[in-house]
Amino acid sequence: MGHRPERTCIGCRGTFAKDEVVRLVAGDGVPVIDYREKLPGRAAYVCPRRECIVKALVRDQLSRAFRMKVASPSPEIVVQAVTAAVRERISSLIAMAAKAGMIAVGASAVGDALAKGRVLLLLFAADLSDGTRDKVLGSATRLPQQQATPFTTAELGRMTGRDLVGIAGIIDKGFADALGSELERLKGLIIQHA
Repeated sequence: MGHRPERTCIGCRGTFAKDEVVRLVAGDGVPVIDYREKLPGRAAYVCPRRECIVKALVRDQLSRAFRMKVASPSPEIVVQAVTAAVRERISSLIAMAAKAGMIAVGASAVGDALAKGRVLLLLFAADLSDGTRDKVLGSATRLPQQQATPFTTAELGRMTGRDLVGIAGIIDKGFADALGSELERLKGLIIQHA
């Protein structure tokens, strides 16, 4: 494997692979989130974790990183914008997996794929009934380690081109790895309540 570019998070000062951090660019004196890394200009990088974003903005690390004065937006606004970008990326990955036929959709299709050991990542709708969830999980002999509940049945349905979807299983390693990475980012941005 070749060299992977590294970047320093301006919040925690840790060094990470470039694809593990979120790129910010200075646009007309305000920071702009460049999630797909397409915008020109001087960049700063931050971990996709709430605490790193807060540190980067509270201590005005952006102005230092950009080497120019930029207005620091509220950390909550940036967290919300990064969360929206991550959710949009997850949504597009699920839609691409559906178009490529790399996703099992619905309880029976997921159950069959689980029985054959093909499911690499399970997605449960946040509003899925416990009975349906338990039925699918109970019938599986081997469950994938990656499981997530980031969307509702209506949202999963839109992504997969159906009405309502309560459960889906990713059956392609590339999609599962990409989604797993984005889902981890999403976890780091969401406030965990005790």
